[in-house]
Amino acid sequence: MQRGRSDRTAGIQRKGERMKNGLHKRIALAALLSSLLLAGSSCIYITNDATARYERRESLSAPLEAGSTFSARTHDGSIDVEGIDTTECKVEATIAGHAGTEEQAQELAERVEVKLERAGDRLEVVINRPPTSGNAYTSVSLRAQVPGRTSLILATDDGAVHIAGITGKINAESADGRIHAENVNGTVNLKTSDGEVVCTRAQADQLDLQTNDGRIRLGDITAKSITAHTSDGEISADHVRADSLTLRTSDGSIRCNGVAAQSIESHTGDGSIHIECATEAPGAPTVDATTSDGSITFVAPPGLSAAIEARTNDGSIHTQLPITVQGEVKKSLHGTIGAGEGRIRLRTENGSITIR
Repeated sequence: MQRGRSDRTAGIQRKGERMKNGLHKRIALAALLSSLLLAGSSCIYITNDATARYERRESLSAPLEAGSTFSARTHDGSIDVEGIDTTECKVEATIAGHAGTEEQAQELAERVEVKLERAGDRLEVVINRPPTSGNAYTSVSLRAQVPGRTSLILATDDGAVHIAGITGKINAESADGRIHAENVNGTVNLKTSDGEVVCTRAQADQLDLQTNDGRIRLGDITAKSITAHTSDGEISADHVRADSLTLRTSDGSIRCNGVAAQSIESHTGDGSIHIECATEAPGAPTVDATTSDGSITFVAPPGLSAAIEARTNDGSIHTQLPITVQGEVKKSLHGTIGAGEGRIRLRTENGSITIR
């Protein structure tokens, strides 16, 4: 009896070992299959997306008198234009080919033609590209030096634009890229669909900045008219002098420090508004600030003379100025400071209002 029980116990143990070994083999096989599948996916991914790049540079030059127009468009690449004391235009083009192999990339890059063509007082960069297919493509970035007094027409579908030291009519546009203009004078229009817009040290008759997705920064600017509009991003304006200043964003805060403008319009769909007037700002300005969700702070210039209207649906109103109030102050305030020559309107749906 004892021997029979021992045999049965040993048999059960051997069966358990066989089951355990079988399970281990199945797990190992499953792991191997998973590894092979992942390895196959990685190979496909690398094969499909891997590209080689070949780059070459080409230098061009042509006479260009002050007061002329320089035009350039590159579908894929950055544009950098600097105004200097010269009577010619110098362009350095960085041409790149992108393809599956270095030989294919070099062939594409060598077939790109960049030249300067003149039409009257306009000098234009013309780029001729070979046809491409699949993942292959070409890119051309431009760096140019032109007379300081030159009008510009610049455009790129994918790339940044930088402009410095130019006086004239400036139009710069990018479908996807940052635009930065500094030390510019004249009529300035900067527009990008996706990217930041920056303008500093400018004197302009008219300044128009637009982006669909990105912030806008203004600094050290004197202009008759300034308009800045972004669909998604904050707006900042520091040390700005203008007859009229219009700042609009659908989603983002607006902050103005040391501004002096006769007319200020500031609107945001979602964000706070801070307007701090410079000491030399007009004493009777027209200010209209509106936000759906955010606080509003207005720091008045010395000697302010204006009728004031402030309203909030969900928040409080605070003032440090000697305002002659009409009616009870709860969620809205109507009053005057001084002779009431200017007009200040501050409105928020959800947030507090501070006047000082």
